Amino acid sequence: MKVGNGESCRFWSDIWSPFGKLFEYLLPNQRPGMGIRPSTTLADLFFNGSWRLPPPRSEGMVQLHIFLTTLSLTGMEDDYEWVANEKPSTRHNTSGIYRKLRDSKEEVPWAPIIWTAGGIPRHNFLTWLFVLDDCPTRDQIISWGLQSYSVCLLYNHAAESRDHLFYLCPYSWSIWLEISRRCQLQPNKHWDQSVIQLQSLQGNKTMKRLTLLCWKSAIYWIWQERNKRLHNNQFRAPDAIIRLITCQITDRISSYRLKSPIASSRYMQF
Repeated sequence: MKVGNGESCRFWSDIWSPFGKLFEYLLPNQRPGMGIRPSTTLADLFFNGSWRLPPPRSEGMVQLHIFLTTLSLTGMEDDYEWVANEKPSTRHNTSGIYRKLRDSKEEVPWAPIIWTAGGIPRHNFLTWLFVLDDCPTRDQIISWGLQSYSVCLLYNHAAESRDHLFYLCPYSWSIWLEISRRCQLQPNKHWDQSVIQLQSLQGNKTMKRLTLLCWKSAIYWIWQERNKRLHNNQFRAPDAIIRLITCQITDRISSYRLKSPIASSRYMQF
């Protein structure tokens, strides 16, 4: 809180000093409150240009008294402001606060192919989980100590894992083979090599973004098919999944028309 006249600034609970909330800073050592009520404001403690506080009985109170010698009330109203990285602002900035709170880490090399501009959020999120190998494939479920069949739900041929689902499984490989052909991409059967290949895409920017859209859509719909077989006992052929991917990508491209008709036309031509 930016202190003005002190009439709405609560002594104990508002953050108006460098010590944070004073009930956390002082009360562990000064109970039950030094005769100052919970509802007391700064204006209640300021009289004829001086502060009316009990004598200090702890180092914390000494520091507070020292700080108060630098603070005087004015005719302005109290106001709130946000401070991140010692930069006050009257507006809350979510991204700035988030960057302040989170751990500082280097960006992983695969981040640009996951968080693409114009991407489909649920596809981005699911692909991110798969890059971290953090989705509940059957090998993961077994590793957590839970009982589960290990066989792949899409082809009943080998143990289900992320690397098998994308794209060692003949079912998913047939989908990725066709999608890759349409994206003018030489497909790779191995997950790690596919990620590296997509990180290294060169050439036309529009084609690169379209390829990443299609890649993540393929992951999304293959995972959807796997879950439908597990939970609903429903089965679709690879051609049906390819049609779903095609329809979804076409719809996504159409949505670009409002902001950039030229870009939308380029995507649709590719």
